[in-house]
Amino acid sequence: MTQAYSRGPSIYQGGRGTLYIIVACVAAFFLQKLFPLLTTQWLSLIPAKALHGQVWRLFTYMFMHGDFAHIFFNMMGLFFFGPVLERTFGHKRFLQFYFLCGVGAGAVSVFFYFSLGAADAHIIGASGAIFGVLAAYGILFPNSTVYLNFILPIKAKWLVLIYGAMELLATFQYAGGGRSGIASIAHLSGMVIAYFYIRGFFDGKRLWLKYKYWRADRERKKHFKVIDGDRDHTIH
Repeated sequence: MTQAYSRGPSIYQGGRGTLYIIVACVAAFFLQKLFPLLTTQWLSLIPAKALHGQVWRLFTYMFMHGDFAHIFFNMMGLFFFGPVLERTFGHKRFLQFYFLCGVGAGAVSVFFYFSLGAADAHIIGASGAIFGVLAAYGILFPNSTVYLNFILPIKAKWLVLIYGAMELLATFQYAGGGRSGIASIAHLSGMVIAYFYIRGFFDGKRLWLKYKYWRADRERKKHFKVIDGDRDHTIH
């Protein structure tokens, strides 16, 4: 996850959802250390097994992490950016958003790796969801200042664009044969899902209203006919 923190609206002021996720991930990390084989084989996201009915992996993989640095930077990103979104969305909606990004990123990753012949890959980490949180923060608070690597000040919108471009490039490189141990497709998918969420593409009521407006506008245009030349405009 990005090594960045923010100031201004993103100062941590608590948040039940954020706290629950951090505690759950830390507890799962200790569980991994106690039972490494069990957690790796049954809780990580393995495309071949997920496609054969073990769908719980789309959820549990988000709580698994490879090492201390992996979980530390993921939880740090959630610690700084999560509470802002939780105050903006509300407790329940924030949790829905977080797991939508995480599960959605996992689902995309399953089909991505399976199609590339890596059906036995082990995908772990909350990065897909965390990148979704980062993207949502950048969309909602584009001009707030974040500090990349704790040093370089940069506006949130530019940070999101930079990381989005990096993950897109890394995904193309992986698809082209440049294998790596980083699930860039999950990171990129989390950001894309967050964008569509913020823009209302997962709001059924909003989409239905847009559709009704489009149909009404289409019907209205059917009854309007423009005749060229000096002849009058005719409305049927």
